Amino acid sequence: MTKVLKYGNVLTARVSDADFRAVCERADEEELTRSEYLRYVVRLVADDAGNEKRGGVLLDGRSMRRLSRELVKWGHHYNQGMHALNSIKFALDHGRGDLEWVSGKLDECALLLVQVDEGRADIAKRISSLEARAIVGGD
Repeated sequence: MTKVLKYGNVLTARVSDADFRAVCERADEEELTRSEYLRYVVRLVADDAGNEKRGGVLLDGRSMRRLSRELVKWGHHYNQGMHALNSIKFALDHGRGDLEWVSGKLDECALLLVQVDEGRADIAKRISSLEARAIVGGD
């Protein structure tokens, strides 16, 4: 049997059909009533001492996907740069690298490292923009 809590205050809000469905679906996923789910969300985003200590930021799914995509791209560029450097080391260790070949590989590494730095700068910019949109308090 579900424990029914008696709260005296009631909130009413107009929401879109999509928002209403989202609340219902997420509450169901967590096996909560809509009221319980909304109370948890309100407590999560409330700017109280507990949230301030955590220093959290509540991110929407779109921002998380964009950040994740940039991190994956950064990781690919980083791995490509490291692979190129390992190729140079392997060739030199086995006496197979000539100056022209090594010079070409170093140019390739420089290009990849520029791409990595561009990705890093973009990620830093995106993360900085999240600070201004923080919902949960904290410094």
